[in-house]
Amino acid sequence: MTERLILYVENSPVESGGRVRVNRDIFEGFEFSEGEMVVVSSKTKDILVSIYCDEMIENGKISIRLKDRKKLDVDEGDEVEVRKHQKLLQKLL
Repeated sequence: MTERLILYVENSPVESGGRVRVNRDIFEGFEFSEGEMVVVSSKTKDILVSIYCDEMIENGKISIRLKDRKKLDVDEGDEVEVRKHQKLLQKLL
């Protein structure tokens, strides 16, 4: 299983933040669970969001809501890195 995944931003029309969506192939291949917390990183920032499966999203892309795109300072087509969030206790063990 890959630790980090590079995806291309797809604009979501939803203004709020806190959720991203990816295609089922990515979702299952990376062994995500619905609502699992993941870290999405741009060149300058990291955010913590929950991830969901959506068949309407193209493979290789990630749908990011407006509020989160602004935090990351990314636009449609930009690359972001996605990785599973590890709680501090898990990192220490």
